[in-house]
Amino acid sequence: MKHYNFNKIIPREHTCSIKYDHEKADCCLPMWIADMDFPVADEIMVALRQRARHPIFGYTHLPDELIGSLLAWQANRHGVDYRREYVIPYYSVVAAIDLILHNFTEPGDAVTIMSPVYMYFWHAIRETGRRIEVSPLLNTDNHYEIDFENLDKCLAKSKVLLLCSPHNPAGRVWTENELTKMAVLAAKHHVLVIDDEIHSDIVMPGHKHIPFLQVAGACKDTTITLLSSTKTFNLAQAGMSFIVAGNAEQAEKIRTAMQCYHLGSQNLFAAVMVQAAFEHGADWVDQVTDYIHGNYQLIQAVLAEKMPKIKILPLEGTYLIWVDCRAMKCSVVELFENQAHILGEDGVLFGDEGAGYYRINIASPRKMIKEMLKRLEIAYHHCEK
Repeated sequence: MKHYNFNKIIPREHTCSIKYDHEKADCCLPMWIADMDFPVADEIMVALRQRARHPIFGYTHLPDELIGSLLAWQANRHGVDYRREYVIPYYSVVAAIDLILHNFTEPGDAVTIMSPVYMYFWHAIRETGRRIEVSPLLNTDNHYEIDFENLDKCLAKSKVLLLCSPHNPAGRVWTENELTKMAVLAAKHHVLVIDDEIHSDIVMPGHKHIPFLQVAGACKDTTITLLSSTKTFNLAQAGMSFIVAGNAEQAEKIRTAMQCYHLGSQNLFAAVMVQAAFEHGADWVDQVTDYIHGNYQLIQAVLAEKMPKIKILPLEGTYLIWVDCRAMKCSVVELFENQAHILGEDGVLFGDEGAGYYRINIASPRKMIKEMLKRLEIAYHHCEK
């Protein structure tokens, strides 16, 4: 097994990095947008360089091996067998949500989300002219749980359940029991399930991601799964995701919509990187997950010892910690950005239910994590005076 070094700090300034070229990056430690500060797997770079040696970059089609690599990864990693004919390469998961809402719902239709949730869910629903039904997650003893009674009521008024699994920003990896209950309610109310599983491969020890399709039961044909390599392999700008339709009619409708907007062609370098990642990146993912888990354990220990009023929700999946600062005297923006000079994301961006929380991306070298904790401890005592 090749050993990867995630401790090395790689400068990202002046690389057109959204994370590091942010207006606050000059004064704040950038720990916000969801990409990693780690180099990609060596095999991805080898495949990319090999293709770049060929001096012609004309029109290309996506190779069959690309879809095969995705299917093999999902089968080996998660034990799920998606039907090849239902898999449709697309640009990004966020763009796919818009495409599906536009083509499977009507303006004014309601979409249920469980808040706090990834901010783009809110934007996608509003931008497409649909209505939002909010089913708040319940923070019970520092652990988020689903209010199934409330979810039932929301779905009764909705056409869609927009599911985030694993959940961003809460860090929950839904259990089989929770997913099954969601599926039962979705079938009961005949709603379309749009299942965003972009974070499904970064799962902490002791937890297991279960693809929704495995427990979908009666709503299997009305579930559209969204997959991507971007979070898993740190390929955020590759511009490639995968829509997995629930049935042949859905697949045809999606392909027709893509053709209308000439969305069928994709970047050949994206295909090369993604295929190499799925075929050769398993060791890298395992090691990066262990490293992120080590970052999480360090943060958890330091907060408990030195900053007890700040708590983090248990990190079951993703590399994004959800920090509960509701016991602090100052606001999260004052604490993190103005005092500690740490740039994460204010919890209210993820819904009103996120007030008093802050999201931090911990997929960074250990030295950066220690610097973050050092800054935060100083700010903590300043705010608690």
